[in-house]
Amino acid sequence: MRFRTAIASIGTVLAVTAGLLVVAPVAPASAAAPTTGRFTPVAPARAWSGTATSKLTTVTLGGRNGIPSNATAVVLTATVTSPSAAAYVSVAPFGSTASPAIQNFARAQPISGTTTVGLTSGKAQVKVSAGKATVALDVAGWYGTSATGSTYTPLAPTNVLNGTVTTGAKRIVVAGKAGVPSNATAVVLQADVSRPATSGRLRLTPYGNNAGVVSLMYSKGTTVANTTTVRLSGGAVQAKVSSGSARVLADVVGYYAPNANGSVFVSAHPVRAATVAAGTTATKVTVAGTAGVPRNATAAVINAKVGGGSVGGSLRVVGAGLASSVPTQIYAKGQTIGNALIAPLASGGQVQAKVSAGRATVYVDVVGYFLNGNSGSGTGVDVSYPQCGKSVPTDQSFGIVGVNSSLGNTTNPCLQQQLSWAAASAGGTAQPKTQVYALFANPGAAAASVWPTSNAAPNGQSVTNPYGTCTVQSGAKPTWKTTSACSYMYGYARAYEAANTRGVANPGQYRWWLDVETGLSHLSDTGQNRVALEGMVAALKSSGVTQIGVYSTSYQFRTIMGTVPTASPLRPLPSWIAIGDGRLDQAQAACSGARLLGGPIAMTQYKTPFGSTEIDRNWSCS
Repeated sequence: MRFRTAIASIGTVLAVTAGLLVVAPVAPASAAAPTTGRFTPVAPARAWSGTATSKLTTVTLGGRNGIPSNATAVVLTATVTSPSAAAYVSVAPFGSTASPAIQNFARAQPISGTTTVGLTSGKAQVKVSAGKATVALDVAGWYGTSATGSTYTPLAPTNVLNGTVTTGAKRIVVAGKAGVPSNATAVVLQADVSRPATSGRLRLTPYGNNAGVVSLMYSKGTTVANTTTVRLSGGAVQAKVSSGSARVLADVVGYYAPNANGSVFVSAHPVRAATVAAGTTATKVTVAGTAGVPRNATAAVINAKVGGGSVGGSLRVVGAGLASSVPTQIYAKGQTIGNALIAPLASGGQVQAKVSAGRATVYVDVVGYFLNGNSGSGTGVDVSYPQCGKSVPTDQSFGIVGVNSSLGNTTNPCLQQQLSWAAASAGGTAQPKTQVYALFANPGAAAASVWPTSNAAPNGQSVTNPYGTCTVQSGAKPTWKTTSACSYMYGYARAYEAANTRGVANPGQYRWWLDVETGLSHLSDTGQNRVALEGMVAALKSSGVTQIGVYSTSYQFRTIMGTVPTASPLRPLPSWIAIGDGRLDQAQAACSGARLLGGPIAMTQYKTPFGSTEIDRNWSCS
């Protein structure tokens, strides 16, 4: 549609979208995962090292170290050394307004943290929240479009290492164990170093690779944990420490493999999903359906942080109903420290958080999620005549098609092709897979090309008009006149035509939306506009339509319709709210916003980048 409301956006693109020229009927969506959003592991490499301050430093990661310039996201470990003040390190997509805390540290404390970061034109931005520090970024792989890339499968945490690791490489065979198949290309490990005798670095790398990258930085006597993604070599990884020896625990929590039935990654704007007062009993946190994560996500990429603990202990954040031998993180009394994880999302889309002793505050930030290839994006897409012959997404869970061209008395020339496209939607939401919308209009008698002169519908049948009889102005030269009765009939005629003459077969099979925008023709007299919209509703009902709603913004609807009386037949209608340029998490939040009428908010719409243009995405509020 037309809205361009100014809402800040970092320009993230849904990574599972693919192109389709809408010129012919479309086959049903494939069950195979798309090539976009797949993971390609790389040999561990130092991608950047430098001084970070509280001012953002732009870092180019795409086009280097085996990462293509069009990569949508990277998995990396940020290592902090010699910090001048207590603070946290943040790595976010270039241009993002968010500063997610990857890891917190005390003054002079060396520490590391792993995260997944979306890239904007191959770039990310780095900062520390206070002072300055040396920060190194080690990259383990990238997400993007790749026919040979791997999809992700989450696993219940299973221990694959529990023993002493020294400066000599310890081989750990993972493929063929713990649910990891023999063709896996990489694994995700949660690891901790328990009370090491010396300070040092744990390095988890592909077997046979002795890269000097850091998987986990630790201090003498202090247990610390981290999550890392490691490419497999001969089905194995290796573990070694930089000095002395240490006891290391590692759980495998997921794997990547070149399978068509796994999940693909979607980078999201970092969003705080919850702040939890955690205790020793697990507290559930709903992630799917909020925080920019669709309800059909298979896993969420989370930065979990603990702070303000009444006593020292361990934090565990896992998929609901799961347990892990490796804590998410270990913390001292009052310490703030975090870790990343990829949490499986079972039905209900929840994770759970608890601490081993006392009470603490747990912060759950979402930076991305995974989708199964046959489930669609979890979001809808709406299209109309501007998308004729152009590429549109094929991952939609539901589709909404405009029946009109640029005016309410014209036909969308691509209506049939676009209805076929919508019918191929993946489904899985509370929304009908295929819906339609028609444009509201009321130019008034003076501006209209055709204006009603009676209570007759376009098919000649008489219409019961609650506002009386529409007639012409009598006199020497009969003229049209704008009355409530005639405005009602004008709206009736436009909706009758939309349902019966534009090519919509069996209009009653669809949910219909009436598009109310200031860019469309309307009068300054809001009362006349209201009765025209009432006429549209009446015409749709007479055509067998039982599901009708209104699309607009609060401002535009109020400008055009004014205050709708309680007795108006418009009052029960549901709302479809547009927020303009935005993100999924903002569209989700808008479900709790102001309604247009008395009915619930059924959907929200946001504009998001798609290729070199934009596309309308829609979120189902139920």
